[in-house]
Amino acid sequence: MSDASWLLDGSYEPRRPLADRPIDASAIAAAEPFLQVAGIGAWQYSDGGQLWWSSQTRVIHGVPADYEPSLETAIEFYVPEHRGIVADAVAEALRNGEPWDFELSIIRADGQRRQVRARGRAAKRRRNQPMTLMGTFEDITDRHQAAMRAMRELELRTRTETLLRDVITGIPAALSVYDKDERLILVNETYRDILPGNRQFMIPGETLTDIITRKVLANHYVPEVSADDPPAVRQAWVADYLRRHRMTGYKRVFHLRDDKFMQATTAISESGNIVSIRTDVSELKRAERELRRRAEEDTLTGLANRDVLLKQLDASALGDKPGLLILLDVDFFKAVNDSLGHAAGDQLLRIVGRRLRLLITRLGGPGSVAARLAGDEFAMILYRPIDHRQLADLASRLMARMRHPMRLGASRYAPSVSVGIAPFPASECGPQELLANADAALLEAKRLGRGRHVVFSAALAERVVRRTRMAEALRQALAAGRLQAALQPQQRLADGGVLGFEALARWRHAGQWVSPAEFISLAEDVGLAQALGAQVMEAAMAGFAAMLAAGLEPGHLAINVSTAQLLADDFVDQVRRCLDRHKLPASRLEIEVTETVLLDRSIARIGSTLEALQAMGCSLAMDDFGTGYASLSHLTAFPVDRIKIDRSFTHAIDNADGSGLIARSLIQLGRALGLEVIAEGVETDNQRNFLQAHGCAAVQGYLFASPMLPDEAMAWLRAR
Repeated sequence: MSDASWLLDGSYEPRRPLADRPIDASAIAAAEPFLQVAGIGAWQYSDGGQLWWSSQTRVIHGVPADYEPSLETAIEFYVPEHRGIVADAVAEALRNGEPWDFELSIIRADGQRRQVRARGRAAKRRRNQPMTLMGTFEDITDRHQAAMRAMRELELRTRTETLLRDVITGIPAALSVYDKDERLILVNETYRDILPGNRQFMIPGETLTDIITRKVLANHYVPEVSADDPPAVRQAWVADYLRRHRMTGYKRVFHLRDDKFMQATTAISESGNIVSIRTDVSELKRAERELRRRAEEDTLTGLANRDVLLKQLDASALGDKPGLLILLDVDFFKAVNDSLGHAAGDQLLRIVGRRLRLLITRLGGPGSVAARLAGDEFAMILYRPIDHRQLADLASRLMARMRHPMRLGASRYAPSVSVGIAPFPASECGPQELLANADAALLEAKRLGRGRHVVFSAALAERVVRRTRMAEALRQALAAGRLQAALQPQQRLADGGVLGFEALARWRHAGQWVSPAEFISLAEDVGLAQALGAQVMEAAMAGFAAMLAAGLEPGHLAINVSTAQLLADDFVDQVRRCLDRHKLPASRLEIEVTETVLLDRSIARIGSTLEALQAMGCSLAMDDFGTGYASLSHLTAFPVDRIKIDRSFTHAIDNADGSGLIARSLIQLGRALGLEVIAEGVETDNQRNFLQAHGCAAVQGYLFASPMLPDEAMAWLRAR
């Protein structure tokens, strides 16, 4: 580009002087109106520096009508970066006659920046005549801005279209678009990837109705609708599909073949186009089913859980379908769990669950369910009409199936179960009442010795009512301190002397003595065992202390304690305080526990309590020995001083064979372990003689003396 500094600093001297004649302004003025209409300003430069602007040129530059420009001031209107372009163009035109046509920026006199089209050229000249320049100005700001806007809009549209294509291509969903006439106009590749079976149907130009109809005939929507369905069914399904599809905001999940789930969402644009998006939600649906399964399934056995059973029970109790609610407990499960280990216990429960599931399949009708309620408690709802004889047969089959031997680790085990059955529908019986009825029957089966079934009946209902009333009466009796202690002597066989007294709980209610077998088990069931034990201990120690105060020699005092008492945090302190109140030495007290106590899962805690009692000076006896599941390892692991042979083995001495085998073996075992043996329930001379002959140390029973209230026991002892 040539040097044009002359235009900026006024130092240029042209080689050919310009014409001295004035500009023909009149000729230009004649054209002025036309130029104004076009928005074009004119200019001319000659006469050695004379510059003329038309009125429109002055308007474009924002100067007054009387403004007189010069070449230097005209150049300065251009923005700095454009002044050199103009200077070079003018210089080139003067030298070579080259025209120019630029779009440049100027700063008007009022400070506005405008875009102008500046054109100029050298006027034709005759030979050897000076050169004249002329040109035009056109304010193209608006057009330039419109063009820039159009360019930006085009760029934005291009970017948007590119983005839209990228979105349509890359969106992880099946996209299809139908026009207002429901003809397919667009379908992305993802649609074909997610639903490959649709490739043959998704043809642009095809109507939605035809596409859906062909899909139905191709079994695309199985299991919802099949080609094998009657035509009317298929047509109704298609009509419903189209109706919903035409609704903006429509959303639905379709269950398709191969356990696939697709969520369809529809949107309708203002122009009437229908946009359908389908998303594969199969994983989500499978996750939902898994969560539902976990919420409804017992994790150990795979059976239904308690919540599912209760929901089913609502329908069963209130419906009219006949059936049975069966509750089932594994007998002595706690002993198995504690002796063989938790793994074996869990294995037992899983096997029971499998057997119940098989029974449901074979014996129950549609809707029947087996559930694990908690621990070793199971339930079944069987839908089937059944009479009394059939019910007994079904219960027998159930219990026989449960008794079938199984292997638990290295052991072989044949479990027994207790079963409670409540038929439904029952008159005015809701779900909770039905469950309570079955539970009452189950408790009755356990009370009768376990390993049997009981069907709920009106008579049983009366016993349940009595038990409820007795529980409340027992609670009130304990609160009033009305429980008593009877004392039954224990006789040494060697010299016939009194070894001691065993304290036995007694309760007189409504003028009659209540059987200990009834109220002691009741206390354990309703959480009164600790209160009962504490009150009997207090009464027994008071009576025993009175004997000593009277100068009598009663030996020791044996008191039975329950598992609930042994697990109490302050039980040892309770015993100590009770001894202190009655001024009894701990050496006079013998704590009796049953074998089953040693099989409790809290055995470590129980063992610590027993050791603390022995350290205090108390002796320890194991009651009902031989009836539980304790092993020799349990027997030797605790500080046992005496064992007591259960009355059932004592009575067996009088059996026809007269062998008394178990009693004799237990005596030998006790002596081998260095333990004193006492036999309970001695009622005949034959029993006493047998026991004495085989080395039993002492006896207890009606042959010697019956249980007596403390005053009677004192009189009995004084009379000896």
